[in-house]
Amino acid sequence: MKEKLQNLFLGRQGMDELSKTLFWAGLGMTALGVFLPGALRSLLTTFGPVFLILAFLRAFSRNLPARERENALLLGWWGKRRREQAARKERFKTRKQYKYFKCPGCGTMLRVPRGKGKIHINCRCGYTLYRRT
Repeated sequence: MKEKLQNLFLGRQGMDELSKTLFWAGLGMTALGVFLPGALRSLLTTFGPVFLILAFLRAFSRNLPARERENALLLGWWGKRRREQAARKERFKTRKQYKYFKCPGCGTMLRVPRGKGKIHINCRCGYTLYRRT
């Protein structure tokens, strides 16, 4: 039995991060759709199985370059969100020691020590801010 499964997945994509995400999203939609009333119920119970089917189609696909590109897009998107979340967490932890300003020129977050009064803050892009800390 183990050899048959190995031969089945030989040369196929398998369950990557995008397939797992589609699987759990489909399972969650289907389960949630059972408890909700009306049009939302029919919408979730329709799209839930579609996501499940897509997850398995991706897992059994032999077009590896296309599946890897799709998965790389998801991982890039997730990586950006994780970095943003980590930066927010760090800003929250150090909020008593530092004050954060966003540069109007380039959008960079600038960190300055608190309690220094009115100061000039120079950004890398050349923009100068005058702010009170």
